Amino acid sequence: MIIQTGTITSTNDYLRDYVPTDDITIVWAQYQTNGRGQSGTWISEPGVNLLFSMLLVPTNLAVSDGFILSQANALALRDTLLEYIDDVSIKWPNDIYAHHRKIAGTLIENQLQGKFIRRSVIGTGININQTHFPDGLAAPATSIALETGIFIPPEEILNHFEQNFKTYSQDIQSGRYDRIRNLYHRFLYLRGQRHGFADIEGRFTGTIQGVEPNGRLIIRDIHGKERHYAFKDVKMVME
Repeated sequence: MIIQTGTITSTNDYLRDYVPTDDITIVWAQYQTNGRGQSGTWISEPGVNLLFSMLLVPTNLAVSDGFILSQANALALRDTLLEYIDDVSIKWPNDIYAHHRKIAGTLIENQLQGKFIRRSVIGTGININQTHFPDGLAAPATSIALETGIFIPPEEILNHFEQNFKTYSQDIQSGRYDRIRNLYHRFLYLRGQRHGFADIEGRFTGTIQGVEPNGRLIIRDIHGKERHYAFKDVKMVME
């Protein structure tokens, strides 16, 4: 089910207490006055990009396996953008990069019931037709229009995403987590490449090895030590 709105505070807020009638409920807005991303406010010009949230009500999905939702969402986004752009990867934990620039980002908010995820609201912004971005963003940005010179209706992208996500949703419902995790690792940005990072102790050089099932990033530094990080405990140093 897809719901279209005009201007709202945020699509995540819209779905937080929404009572679903389908397995997957998606709401998308022309503009969000308080759209949020992992690093703060999501910057978007009105009407040119795709700003949407998806409500899922998983069945018996343990909190310890909850990162599988993030991985499935990232893979569906990558599959969708690959229909237009030839170089798309997933930057841990769930940003999407095209030619080393951020083109999509996601914020996930889960409601828990004991050891299980009762509801999950996955909010995503995809840069589609925006061609100018403000200075000072946390990561350099791009869009489908900048990458291809083509302007595409946002609803076209949303329809493709919905179909792609349903494939991974079926894997989750069937317990085929390994397929999703293997694909996620395969398309992980900078995996296996030496790069600069920074944590609470300072900057270091290392290589991304992969991601644990719970979402923690594994980096091996140049001294051979494996370091494990939760989100926001480490960042890439973009030089």
